[in-house]
Amino acid sequence: MKEMWQKWRERLRWSGKDRHLRLLIGLGVAGMALIALSELLPSRDNRSEDAVPPSAPAVATEQQVEQALEERITTLLQRVDGVGSCRVLVTLESGAQAVYAADTVTSADTATETYLTVDTDTGPVGLLLTRIQPTVKGVAVVCDGGDDPAVCARVTQVVATAFHISDRRVCVVKQD
Repeated sequence: MKEMWQKWRERLRWSGKDRHLRLLIGLGVAGMALIALSELLPSRDNRSEDAVPPSAPAVATEQQVEQALEERITTLLQRVDGVGSCRVLVTLESGAQAVYAADTVTSADTATETYLTVDTDTGPVGLLLTRIQPTVKGVAVVCDGGDDPAVCARVTQVVATAFHISDRRVCVVKQD
């Protein structure tokens, strides 16, 4: 047995005319072993082909945004002279939108768009460029002082200024 190990050691020595050949074979075997091991490790690719940008968990729904705006403008209008108690309805043109970074590859026939992602502890997340806030489509105000033209004008001016909309998009009526 001892002789067998001694023969193997003699064959593995780096001296002689086969030195370069043995070195190349050893490097090849090591390279194949590294490739095989890399298949077992998880991928750390920052650009995923099929990644769809997730909606941010902090994004409120359109109804939640409308309700928050209604509460804020109601609180503000109740402080305006002559308004009294009031109810407000706000409608939005669309909800909040998120714009994610994307890479477009154009070939002869098609254009393929892939979203750029960033690896986090919870997995890949879309790279957010900007968030477009919703715009107000119209506001309806029902208040105690809705029959007074001066109060209606003040309420219309406050709402139009607060939401940066035209006064034609604001309706003020008397509460019964």
